[in-house]
Amino acid sequence: MRGYLLLTEARSGSNWLGSLINSSRNMGQSSEWLSPKIHRLDMNSLSWDEFFAEVIRKSSTENGNFGLKIFPNHLFITREFYGIDFIQYCLSMHDVTLVFLRREDTLRQAISYARARQTRSFAAHIEGRAEPQYDFEEIARCFFYIRDSYCFWQSYLELTGTKSTEFVYEDLVQDPSPFVSCVAEHLQVASQGKLRTSMAVQRDALTDEWIARFNEDRGSAALLDAYDRREHIPGKIKNFFKLATRSLEPRYPFAF
Repeated sequence: MRGYLLLTEARSGSNWLGSLINSSRNMGQSSEWLSPKIHRLDMNSLSWDEFFAEVIRKSSTENGNFGLKIFPNHLFITREFYGIDFIQYCLSMHDVTLVFLRREDTLRQAISYARARQTRSFAAHIEGRAEPQYDFEEIARCFFYIRDSYCFWQSYLELTGTKSTEFVYEDLVQDPSPFVSCVAEHLQVASQGKLRTSMAVQRDALTDEWIARFNEDRGSAALLDAYDRREHIPGKIKNFFKLATRSLEPRYPFAF
């Protein structure tokens, strides 16, 4: 089978680009298929072979092509359960191309991520559950997290010696066809003449307002607090026991 893996991080434009790919109906069904919230599979009851087969099935179109996007968090979640690097295994089993997508304007991406985390609205058509509130530390935390993610992907690709094609979101805003053509060429399907999507850009005046406030605050704020992502441990008796016996396991990398 032929497929593509889109390596990126949240709020990079991957939903929009994935919707363009999906509209072709012959280039896979892009989504965050390694996320438990998306694949809805009982990983405790599935063997690795069963899990892998289900992910490929869910991400495939009828012609056998598949595609999914992966955040570093997804890669480590899967490794937590199965002890296997999904990307390297996928490369060994199928004819796969890797595409690395990043965004130049990290601050706008961080603000978008912070707002989405607050409202739980990760797309324009999803109604928010709460009104977004400016939070310097949360935006800075998202900024650090995004930069760490991009650094991880660049280092991972270099250390594994895996070839990839890199795209920058801002370069694709006016014309996403280079991205679509790259995927179509590998999957050996005709590139779509007219690209269609129902997704809208989640950008408004509030973003510019928060950028101004953030730039005013960052000179005097405690940035180290924002970078410290250690998990708050609830004050339960069993957790105090685990701390005392040093048996409380740390969270896996990129567990945000």
